[in-house]
Amino acid sequence: MEKPNIALIGLRATGKSLVGGILARRMSWPFVDMDERLTGLFGVDIDTWVRAHGWEAFRKAEAQLLAALAAQHGLVVATGGGAVLKPANREILKDRFFVVWLKASAEILHARLLQDRKTETTRPPLTDLSPREEIDHLARERTPLYEDCADLILDTDSSQPEDIAAAILSVLADRSRPVGI
Repeated sequence: MEKPNIALIGLRATGKSLVGGILARRMSWPFVDMDERLTGLFGVDIDTWVRAHGWEAFRKAEAQLLAALAAQHGLVVATGGGAVLKPANREILKDRFFVVWLKASAEILHARLLQDRKTETTRPPLTDLSPREEIDHLARERTPLYEDCADLILDTDSSQPEDIAAAILSVLADRSRPVGI
């Protein structure tokens, strides 16, 4: 069965939202940034919501949103970095999405997070570790989960978002071409 949607997965600051927006425009598909959608549903930023309700409640809301998006066709979705933590989410991703894992080195991710003014409200700490140590911890924890879901893996360290979107489109075009004759 052809997968009807595209999902971008990866750690924070790998470029999921930026690449996803570009990709969606080029495909003329709707784009959904799951963290932005959840913020809109919550009426407050993620940090405020998580402080009031906890990470488990956030992960539950995230899972409900992913399931709702999976029921649609022709979407480009930027998942939250932790969407892969729940086994049911990984199954949904594998069944209903062409999954692109965007990777970047810890050094690049740390620099991007420091440069982004929205980091504090859109990317609250997940651990008591320093930001740089947290990146290493999350990479160790999530890499096998990202690998489990990924149909395509792209490194974003030195690539421009437009080039990453073009690479995804190229792979998708190759997949749609008939084999043989």
